[in-house]
Amino acid sequence: MERQTIQAERIKSALTRTEFATSGGRAIFVLLEEGRGTFFSDEIERDVAGPCLIWSPSGWPTRITLAAGSAGVMIRMPERALGRALPTDLISAHVRQIVSRRIFQSDVTAQVIQSFVALFDKIETELRVLAPGTDAVLHHCISLLLIEIWRASAPPLEAIAPQPHRISDSFLNLVELHLQNHWTVAEYAHRIGVTRDRLNETVRRAIGIPPHQHMQRRLMEEAKTLLVTTNLQVAEVGYKLGFSDAAYFTRFFRRHENLAPAQFRRTYTPLYRTRTKEVSFAEWP
Repeated sequence: MERQTIQAERIKSALTRTEFATSGGRAIFVLLEEGRGTFFSDEIERDVAGPCLIWSPSGWPTRITLAAGSAGVMIRMPERALGRALPTDLISAHVRQIVSRRIFQSDVTAQVIQSFVALFDKIETELRVLAPGTDAVLHHCISLLLIEIWRASAPPLEAIAPQPHRISDSFLNLVELHLQNHWTVAEYAHRIGVTRDRLNETVRRAIGIPPHQHMQRRLMEEAKTLLVTTNLQVAEVGYKLGFSDAAYFTRFFRRHENLAPAQFRRTYTPLYRTRTKEVSFAEWP
């Protein structure tokens, strides 16, 4: 669970020098609001002074010593949390490129500091209070943190040119996240920041079929999996996949499979249970 792996700590104005360290398995984010210190990692030794932003990705053991009177905030997080939190739209590649290297940003504005502190406060609260949905909130907060780091340290971009592979990758990722929402192709195009025609053309070239067909194929794959691997009623399978009407789900399934969902279950569940290796339902009829 996220709250068991992410650590948030305030750097208080101590009377003596303080030291913070992290192993190579965790990334470290430090917002030094005031004070000064030294950053150590591998053969790197660098003096830092507030206000500044420090980011060190996982992979290198890191140690930071701070002089008396320093203040700020610190977040330590594992690679798994970072991977889940990276955005999936067109800025993903830009954010990944920035957070994969060490960052020492000294020209941090008061507005940027305020944004980071607000995110830290939210993360600290969620870690302390075991409220429903805490893991989801932490996931989104870390995602926002990575975007804010990118904004603060990346050179300004007049426009992010949507390259074809990024368009198709963004579409495929969004489909997995929002399959049950039954978004239209136009909605996916809007979220990615391209026209519907551009999305259709790019996805067709990348995977050989248009976006609408891919969305329907994925719905059918998930429906088949649920029918033969769970005891859910047919209507419950439909509801789980975002169909508000069981009859419409049945018609959708029959149109693509030439079998009603109940008939598919009776036909293929015995076959599935006799398989000795993992089944790819994408290869099924």
